Formats: sequence, C-alpha cells, structure tokens
Amino acid sequence: DADEFVGNMTTTRPLMVELANLADGSQVIADHSPVGEPGRPVVVATEADLAKCSGLISTGPGVYAIGTGDTGVAKAMSALGIFYGVLGAVGSRFMKIPHPHWTVSSPSRMNDSSAGENTTCENSDDSDGLRKENTNSGLPASYVTTNTTQFPLLWLAVFGNATGGLALLSSSKLMLTDIFAGVAPDIVTPAFSTGYVSALGLGMSAGRFGWSAMSDLLGRKQSYALFGLGIPIVGMTPYLCHTVVDLASGGVTTSCPEVNFWPYLMTFYTGSVLAITFYGGVFSILPAYIADLFGQKHAGAIHGKALTAWAASAVCGPMGLAYLRSHSQQKAVQELLEIVDKDDATAIKKSFGCSIHDYSTIQNLIDAKTLTIEKLMQLAPAGTVDPTPFLYDSTCYFAAGLMSMAALSNLLIRPLDLNAALKNLQASKST
Repeated sequence: DADEFVGNMTTTRPLMVELANLADGSQVIADHSPVGEPGRPVVVATEADLAKCSGLISTGPGVYAIGTGDTGVAKAMSALGIFYGVLGAVGSRFMKIPHPHWTVSSPSRMNDSSAGENTTCENSDDSDGLRKENTNSGLPASYVTTNTTQFPLLWLAVFGNATGGLALLSSSKLMLTDIFAGVAPDIVTPAFSTGYVSALGLGMSAGRFGWSAMSDLLGRKQSYALFGLGIPIVGMTPYLCHTVVDLASGGVTTSCPEVNFWPYLMTFYTGSVLAITFYGGVFSILPAYIADLFGQKHAGAIHGKALTAWAASAVCGPMGLAYLRSHSQQKAVQELLEIVDKDDATAIKKSFGCSIHDYSTIQNLIDAKTLTIEKLMQLAPAGTVDPTPFLYDSTCYFAAGLMSMAALSNLLIRPLDLNAALKNLQASKST
C-alpha cells in the first residue's frame, strides 16, 4: 500500500504543501503550511520516483507522509522464513548416516563400470595440463598455501570473479529500474523487475549445476577461462545504457514506431543473466580444480582456505561499489546544482531552503535523500542530460577490471608435479 498523499509542491495545482528542512536533512510540513499537519515527517516523490512504481501509486507526484504505507517486506520475510523452515525440516529427514558395515563396490567392478567415464576425465584433464591423483595422495594445506604459486593465483582468480559477480548482482537491478524503466516504463514494470531478479537467481543456480558438469568435459582451467566472457559483457554495459539514453533523449519514446527498445533491453537482460551463471560456476568448479591441482587427500582443507577469497570479495566488493557509486552520485549532484543555480539563482533556496554555498546543509540534504538527482532534474533547464545512467559506469569498469585480473591469474596457473612435490615434502620432513 502506498503512503498517505498529503499534497502537491507546485502552485499550479491545488493542495500545495510547504515544507521545512531539519538539521539532519529530513523534511517536515512547515508550521505555516496551508495543507497537512505541521511537523509531520514527509517525503517528496517526483515523476521519476513514481515511474519505478508504475501502477502502484495513482495520486501522482507530490508530498507523502512517512510511515503510513505498507511495503509488504514483513509479510514477504515471514513467508520466506516459513518456507525455508519447512524445506529444511523436510530435507533433514533424508539425511542419514550409512550403515557401519557399508562399503563401496570392489575396485574391479568400479573400474569395469566406469572405464568410459574415467577415460573421458583423463582426456579432459590431460588437455587441461592437470593430473588426477589417488584419493590417498595430496599436498597438505599448509604446504600448498605457503610453497606453491598455484594457490595464490587460484585465490586471485576466485576473488576477481566473485567480486565482479557481486558487482553485477548488486547493480543490475538498479540499472534496470534507473535506466530502462525511465525510457520504457510500459515494459519495465515492477512485475518485470521482479521477474528479472528471479532470472538472476535461476541463472546462478543453472551456473552451479551446468558449469560443474561442463568442466568434466572441458577441464577446470578451460572452464575458468570461459568465464572471461563476462569481461566484455560487463565492460560494454555502460555503452549499451548510453545508447539507450541517447535514443530517448533525442525525443524518442516507447510510442514512437521508429525505435524499439526491446533489443537493447533483452541484450542487457540475457547478458547479465549469462554473466551471473559464471559467478555460480566459479564456486561449483573450485573443489574439483583444487583436487586436480593439489591432490584429493587435503582438498577440503585447501578449499576452506581458498574460500577466504569469497569472504574478501564479500567485504571489499560492496564497500568498493558503494564508494564508487557514492562518488559518482556526489559528482553528478554538484554538477546539477551548478546548472540549476546558473539558470535560476533562487531555485535552490526556494526548493530546499538553503544556498548552494551552504555546503554542510547541502551534504545533510544529500545524505537524507532530500536532495536527489530526480528533484534537481525538475529544477534544471530544458535539455539538461540526466546523469543517472552514468552513475554505474565506474562500477562496471571496476568489475570488468577485476574479472580481467581473474582471467589472467587463471591463465598463469601451471600444472603442479604432485609426485615430485610429495617427495620433496617427505625429504624435508626426514631431515
């Protein structure tokens, strides 16, 4: 349910509301406002804000009371909690410890039944330059992490791909709503956006199952090399978005038959889902990649150490992306402030109650999301280019750079002579 509509912000429409800014940058209804309860916290919704909620709000742009609507988050989280709880309880009933006297089939039967499969795996591993060893052999995790060059290179490959995947995962929904919803609101509806997020989740699941199966045929290193296809997908996304914005700014709308936004939208849609499958495949292939490189005996411990790359990407990725987007947004707001002030020196004072040179108040308004790009665009003169589509350029280039580093690291990984390494390790222990 939408928040309660209080009134409008323009003198050309009835129910005009006058607002006052608080010290923290938030806005309330002014004491002398002819409409609304004085001191009541409110938020101003622009046309651009309402475009993201197509079909949900019918009262139009204006002032809305904070805390009077229902986003449905509590209901959604409760439903998910119940669903996952039931799913976990049911799944736990199928988890049983094997019988104490259970053993695997005899080696001769295993060799006879899986000869073709073993041949395929050996061929794929030979093409990859990696050897498959007995499950009883393998280098200890402490030796692998400190005495091999393969482990740090593999760590960087995982870190780069994971951080790039997180960047795409966290930005793609925002790019869809901020860019494509503005030029094609009839297509990019809330339902379409929700379906897109679901498609990303399905793509990640498909990547975990699909790429792990493909790696048995292609080899682990070759599969990781294919993940480099995400570099042009992510790196060319800003160009795709700029093209869409240029078409729209040229006076083209979705009702104009000359331009069809569907090809651009579907290119973005399918490209991002494909790139997300790579993110899922990185972690599904990693255990087998480790076993092929360092042997299977200590693969679990080595895998645990390699997953620190995932932990590092979960910390560094969001922090770096938040900084890049915040920096781009701050720069865009400052440029728009100068444009608006140059066109009308009193516009900022009338709308936000402060001067463009009152930097502390301006920063408080930005932090409280009272002063936004959407609101400044309403004050800007005609022909001003909306900088919103360009906020994600640095994020995409940053992600593409990390994925390039990951591809290079994977390329530099060379097969390890496991038998020689084990002999050297035994010799060092004996001395």
